Amino acid sequence: MAQCTTEKSKDFHKKASGNISITLILSLLFNIFVIFGGVYTNSIAIISDAIHDMTDTFCLLISWILEKFSLKEKNDRYTYGYQRLSVLGAVITSCTVIVASVIVVYESLTRLFTVVTPDAKGMFVFALVGILFKGLSVYKVYKGQTYNEKAISYHMLGDVFRWLAILVLSVLLMFWDVAILDPIISLVIAIWLIYQLGKTLIDSIRILLQRVPDLYNFENLKGEILSIDNVEDILDIHLWSLDGIDQIMSAKLKVTSDNKDDLIKIRKDIDDIADEFNVSESTIEYIF
Repeated sequence: MAQCTTEKSKDFHKKASGNISITLILSLLFNIFVIFGGVYTNSIAIISDAIHDMTDTFCLLISWILEKFSLKEKNDRYTYGYQRLSVLGAVITSCTVIVASVIVVYESLTRLFTVVTPDAKGMFVFALVGILFKGLSVYKVYKGQTYNEKAISYHMLGDVFRWLAILVLSVLLMFWDVAILDPIISLVIAIWLIYQLGKTLIDSIRILLQRVPDLYNFENLKGEILSIDNVEDILDIHLWSLDGIDQIMSAKLKVTSDNKDDLIKIRKDIDDIADEFNVSESTIEYIF
């Protein structure tokens, strides 16, 4: 376990970089389209999406840059490498979209008291295009393993829901005066985005604070180490995630033998346990 970054992790980040670059291009093209759509249809739902889509492009650009840099090899100054830049991308995306969603909540609440009937036919056309572009974006990132992709996928999924709702609303508006649903839809989806990306933001911050990953039971880890022959006590132990994929572990163990073969056996047993916790690097100190 000499390397901090596993090959599996590198593959995840390479795929993430490619997926985000495609999503960035799609977002840039759609951004131009949707700005005209919001003005043309006079729909708060589409105008709010225009605001979101501008933040999409900005966030995706930053996320793509950070994901690319996360692939850089470790060096004498960054001895763990740059993988956490991917997590930083998730933090930036989450914060930006949450702020944009709060703005949409405000605009939607305002429009509830001053209802404006939007152009139903225009909404229908723009909704179809929106579902196509955002659907392709979700398809590229929703299976991603990095927190960066997870934040983007929630963002894109929220956009898909919004355009689906706009599509249904546009059809209803062709037959009934239900313009009040326009701001209500925006309000509901914005709140959903704040909730989902709020969770992603908290998870990302936990990684940056080196919290023990929720996927693993810390007490079980200590119990398995204490069950190893010639390990008397754990004086100190740490387990944290590098980027939500690779874990790092360090431990100071009190042992009852200084025999070379016994110490090699302890190390091998710890490596086996570490593999169960997807630990890419572990540092063990023996106290006799």
